[in-house]
Amino acid sequence: MTQHITQISSARTDEYVTIIAPSLGAVMAQFRARGLGAKGYSIAGPSARHQFSYAGENAAKEPKQENLFGGVPMVAATFRRARTA
Repeated sequence: MTQHITQISSARTDEYVTIIAPSLGAVMAQFRARGLGAKGYSIAGPSARHQFSYAGENAAKEPKQENLFGGVPMVAATFRRARTA
């Protein structure tokens, strides 16, 4: 657990943007439209189809999670920019 907390703490200087869209083409179009490449962002890992659920504040009391996007799988890609201290 301590190692995980250390990794999170050291990553706080970096900035992340996750784009969710119906297709990888739409994700990349949004990446270009926002000029993220020119701002120093690069892809942080593989982009893949995900199904998203929102747990909310009452997740422990309500085991049924709310499906986002109507339960339709979407492509998510996370982009990272290292911040210089």
